[in-house]
Amino acid sequence: MSIIPDDKISEVRERAAIVDVISDYVSLRKSGANFQGLCPFHGEKTPSFNVNPGRGIFHCFGCGVGGNVITFIMKMEGLAFPEAVKFLAKRVGVTIEERPLTAGEKRQTDERELLFKINELAVKFYRRMLVQEPAGEPGRRYLERRDVDAATAEAYRLGFAPDKWDSLTRHLEQQLVPLPLAEKLGLIRRRDGGGYYDSFRNRLLFVIADLHGRPIGFGGRVLDDSLPKYINSPESPVYHKSDVLFGIDLAKQSMREQGTAIVVEGYFDHLALFQSGVRNVVATCGTALTGGHVKLLQRYAPKVYTLFDGDSAGKKATLRSMEIFLEEKYLAHVIELPEGDDPDSFLKKEGTAAFAGQVAKARPIFEFFFSDLLRQIDSSTVEGKVKIIEELAPRLMKIANPIERDLYLKEISRQLGVDVGQLRRKIGRAPISAADLTPTVARKKSGIAPEEMLVSLMGKYPEIVRQVRDYGAANLFGPDLLPVVEAILAQEDPDRGVDWGLIMEQVGSVEERSRLAALFMDDSHLEEIDVNKAFNQCRVSRTRLTLKDRDAKELKRELAQLDSDSARYWEVLKMLDALRNKKSQLL
Repeated sequence: MSIIPDDKISEVRERAAIVDVISDYVSLRKSGANFQGLCPFHGEKTPSFNVNPGRGIFHCFGCGVGGNVITFIMKMEGLAFPEAVKFLAKRVGVTIEERPLTAGEKRQTDERELLFKINELAVKFYRRMLVQEPAGEPGRRYLERRDVDAATAEAYRLGFAPDKWDSLTRHLEQQLVPLPLAEKLGLIRRRDGGGYYDSFRNRLLFVIADLHGRPIGFGGRVLDDSLPKYINSPESPVYHKSDVLFGIDLAKQSMREQGTAIVVEGYFDHLALFQSGVRNVVATCGTALTGGHVKLLQRYAPKVYTLFDGDSAGKKATLRSMEIFLEEKYLAHVIELPEGDDPDSFLKKEGTAAFAGQVAKARPIFEFFFSDLLRQIDSSTVEGKVKIIEELAPRLMKIANPIERDLYLKEISRQLGVDVGQLRRKIGRAPISAADLTPTVARKKSGIAPEEMLVSLMGKYPEIVRQVRDYGAANLFGPDLLPVVEAILAQEDPDRGVDWGLIMEQVGSVEERSRLAALFMDDSHLEEIDVNKAFNQCRVSRTRLTLKDRDAKELKRELAQLDSDSARYWEVLKMLDALRNKKSQLL
């Protein structure tokens, strides 16, 4: 739970006018009761981003994102909920008096801040070595050979660790830095006989930063062919490899604007793309892609491209990432470069336009995987076909979209000459149903559902809130909307209207929050609604749902197994008759 009092959160939300806050990021124009602008979370030319100041909510009809002023700042600034509240509180002048930290918490907080400061001291030291000091000449020559310009080196805060054992150690001592903390960051190491020595020596240094650009670690590259080629900072209280992507601070805005992210393996792959103008790029920091990385990417871009080496190691990395992308239901494609090329060499030879062409030709990651299996395994033999299917089956099961899954099944069936029905049985999936072919978005186009209409009316008409409370929310709403309705009923004074900003905070799912934001963005269509008729329509609709055909089928199945002389037989028969009568009255 947050240690910020609820009343302070409410005060921040009320005082932080959503139009004023969002206007700092988006150019908004009045459009009826709402304000409109270009969505900051995906690239678009026609405004589909809407802000409703009366209800304190926003929604983009293009990418589907929605929420209140706090969730906007969380997504825009990459902050957790408490930090977003503090961010807004500072803006609107609300003082947040949190509960006093325990001695342990204060120690931990103070240490984290000091660790950030030590890393910053190291960044400035290494940067000065590279730019100003004679000891940095090897680094300067190396960057010149790699065609890295001064502006790029400045943007990356590139540095150089001199070829000495204690350059940084002595600098930190002069700055009165507690050396055990520098050791905890991996900047220095303890000697067996006592004292410390530098971890990075005679290496070009890349700064690993968090979302806000604060240095949390380093990646050091040798200037020749010696090994290891790279040394990365170890895990520390401020650096967790599984949750950090190199360059995310430089890429996040471009990722939002373009709606895509490109993931590469190496620092120089990242630098080559960035220097050529491709800014929506991040890199893993000497570790495989993790679920934490994917969740971080999903905050900024709905689609991801991988750009790994074409060798066996790169293909293994692509396969590992595919597993995670499928599990997280993240749309992923694979960019392929000619054999022997990496981003740096390809861009130097072919240019940015040619690279954009490779991006346009990128294949879905599962299709890439299937094609690679066909190259590796002889599919003309029974043994080969079985082996390919054994590789594909567990991955096919992870494809959430039933249409996409079925299309792949048909393509695999065609390529391998295997019956598609057998394939479906292999992965334990039945053919897609009519329900699978009717996505939620398509249903909404035909009109607002009765339950959604009733929730909208609750926000506009207090008498509907009272009717819902009297009738019982559980008797009117299914499991999707029931928690929202209960949150509305829990508000102390429904006569004042619904606090939609608060409701948005209480919705746990991002998808549900976006759906509700779209629903509540505009209530002009409710002006001519007969509220009592709408209430009754929803009541009848819910009753029908409780009287589904499967209820009758279960009763008939039980009836067939009973002895006609038993009391239960006649009881079930009466229940079936009552069920038929009730259903006919509702038609």
